[in-house]
Amino acid sequence: MKLSSDDKVRALRDLTRGADDVFAVRTNDVWRPVYSELQDMNLLMHLSGAMEIGSYPLFPTSDWPTCYWIGADFDGKTASEAMWKADVSRALQFFTDHDGCPCVVNLSRSGQGAHIRMLFREAVPAWLARRWMHFWLKESGVLRGGDDDDDEWGDLPPTFDRLIPPQDQLSGQMNRHGYRMPGNLMGSPLHAGCARRNGGTLPLDPREAERGNYEPDGKHWEHVMTALEGRGWGETELRAALADCPDDDISLEPPSYGGWGARDGSGRLTLPIIPAGEGELDYTLKFCEFMRHMATPGEQPYHLWLAMASQLHRFGDAGHAAFHQLSSRDPRYNSRDVDQKWQQTAHMSPIRCHTLIDMGYRCPHVFTPRCNGAKAPAFFVDQTDAEIL
Repeated sequence: MKLSSDDKVRALRDLTRGADDVFAVRTNDVWRPVYSELQDMNLLMHLSGAMEIGSYPLFPTSDWPTCYWIGADFDGKTASEAMWKADVSRALQFFTDHDGCPCVVNLSRSGQGAHIRMLFREAVPAWLARRWMHFWLKESGVLRGGDDDDDEWGDLPPTFDRLIPPQDQLSGQMNRHGYRMPGNLMGSPLHAGCARRNGGTLPLDPREAERGNYEPDGKHWEHVMTALEGRGWGETELRAALADCPDDDISLEPPSYGGWGARDGSGRLTLPIIPAGEGELDYTLKFCEFMRHMATPGEQPYHLWLAMASQLHRFGDAGHAAFHQLSSRDPRYNSRDVDQKWQQTAHMSPIRCHTLIDMGYRCPHVFTPRCNGAKAPAFFVDQTDAEIL
């Protein structure tokens, strides 16, 4: 399919349509919001590989935010290639037959994983789209890891990471620069740099991917245009589709919770946003998985105990007090020894998350978007303006 540059820009804008006042740019392996209208030049630079952009799908409408698409992210970096491909293919069996709600599937930027994106002709309530997509992901069997999963999965790691957007609501809070918090983003497909490296971000033929073929076929624009032209669902059709789901417990009413801190479709709790400089240590202790792990009695081997100290030095006297508090949960606790070790570790830089893996602790969120590029537990709190999970 031969398209002009203007045609490609319009198609990419339509495919990834997000909030009008903000878009995302990836720099130094971290996504950051840019509070500006997305320009055609930005899209051209993305298509050429000169910059990498993403979109925030939630529109801050009254009552409940709306979106023009709902996505599912499958991460293959923590599982075998056969495993993530099998999961995506299983999911596609349930998403390629919805006439009027076309499916776009593209490889992730690393080429190790994929995104499934379902498109609507108009903005629909995000909670409604998320509930519908979550049901079919559950039916497909890719949401393993819960208490009621089939025994066939055993201890296999899940490759489904999350829905995008992963929340029904926006927090309504402002970041440290005075801009509204935009929710979560999804990186845009058709990035030339990723495509040249490993085929990353290229749209695939959904039917071929359903059959297990994940090789880009060079017809990525044809797949995009076919999907855009096939959009027919709005809120009315989505409600009808949800009502037809074979589950009597599915409600067509909005979620009953209000405010921030709600659970996403996978049951995980969204993290609250805090103003800069307020409650940073408490936030780290409560939400950083490594610090939560170290707060569990019996989980403090010596080398990880020192690594914990290296994180807490960032917080000064409050970190020192927290070091005593966490250490005291171990039966070997001795106040004088803790003070001595605090002094001995004062020169240490915070041990990085990847180094913690070598030391025997593997955070379940390593290689996932949850921490938005934080390199060590001490810096986890710095990434909160991404409204991460």
